[in-house]
Amino acid sequence: MIGPTKLCPKGIGLILLDLDDTILVDGSKVRPRVIDAINLARERGCMVAVASGRARHMVPELLRQPQAMDYLVCANGARVHDTIGGVLYERLMSRDQVLAVMDALDPLNPGYNAFVGDHSYFEWRGLSYMFWGRAPMTDGDLRKSLHTAPALNLKGLGRKLRRVARYGKRLVTNREGMSQVVRLRPHIEKSEGGIAKMGCSLPTPAACERAIATLEHMGAYEVARMSLTELEITAKGVTKGTATEWLMDYLKVDPACAVAFGDSENDAPLADVCGTFVAMANGDSRIKELANDVCESVYDDGVARWIERAMAEADGANHV
Repeated sequence: MIGPTKLCPKGIGLILLDLDDTILVDGSKVRPRVIDAINLARERGCMVAVASGRARHMVPELLRQPQAMDYLVCANGARVHDTIGGVLYERLMSRDQVLAVMDALDPLNPGYNAFVGDHSYFEWRGLSYMFWGRAPMTDGDLRKSLHTAPALNLKGLGRKLRRVARYGKRLVTNREGMSQVVRLRPHIEKSEGGIAKMGCSLPTPAACERAIATLEHMGAYEVARMSLTELEITAKGVTKGTATEWLMDYLKVDPACAVAFGDSENDAPLADVCGTFVAMANGDSRIKELANDVCESVYDDGVARWIERAMAEADGANHV
């Protein structure tokens, strides 16, 4: 256990880490300093868990190993895994629930994706929206951003180009457990198990607004807005926060001793259940407002620097 520190007076017994733009650079790389900091925290008896919107098979192989992580909170909290492949907890959507979303949103012409069993499906149309229309929820007023053409959002251009490269890599790489499809609906209709998470990319921010209003009216889903044109959808009551509450109870960890790191809308529920929530400097402005602290960006090893400072403070040392 790390601590106590000024921000965590009861010490730190559990660290939860979002992946994309929190510890993953460009969607796949974990920098050595971050890995070293995680290892040092675990050596002190602190448990470390992924807390991601990704399905387990989409988590980089390194981070799925027992030597790297203790637990994996995946699909925005729909599943909690151990690191030997077991499912400890799950709350899934039924086939009918997902088809109801499609029936309601189809008029808006979305591109869907979903985690069905141990497989993930992505419609080609959704990828085209991500290429040309996906604008991150960056700093600044959302209402003002809605009047800015996403493809011309120069402030987010570097991030956009990195995402384009990431999705382009997906197109030419045969990754186990992932498929690009023309239409998702046939795969949902023939599915026999539950669906952990679905997502949709919309052609415009205005369409995204209408989709949110529709889903809120239906009242059976949790919706996280990941960008001006992208939503992630889970069953009602299923978030990273609710799964983390389950994990803390399972591990008998005091919530005051839990620290979570995140950068975007689906990380917001972590702020409600963990004693300390740390936002990334590269994160969305709303997430920074919810946070107890803000660390350096993912490109400057922010998570590692924060953990290093916490350990140094716990040891009574000065650290920069």
